[in-house]
Amino acid sequence: MANQYTGSFEHIIQQKFSCSAKEILQRCADEGMTYQDAEKMLGFKHGTIRKWANRFDIKLKSGIVEKTVKRDNFSKMFQQKTINKYNVLSRCWGLKRAVA
Repeated sequence: MANQYTGSFEHIIQQKFSCSAKEILQRCADEGMTYQDAEKMLGFKHGTIRKWANRFDIKLKSGIVEKTVKRDNFSKMFQQKTINKYNVLSRCWGLKRAVA
């Protein structure tokens, strides 16, 4: 792991892989690796890898699996009369008070 006492990311990558940091990050992107995969392979934290990838304008996959709800199901769930995780913040769920 690089820090102020051991050398820079570029220097350590050059020693480990005999190529530049830009080349190794581009190779990771070409192989479809996530930042977490690159972290395991390179031995650096994903924040460091993300910082250097941004410097070289290289994008790796995020690795976040998004849960999606189909649009039809979402609108049905949103319009339900009972509270659920889709409509909880859409309206006031307290007791309705008569306005005098």
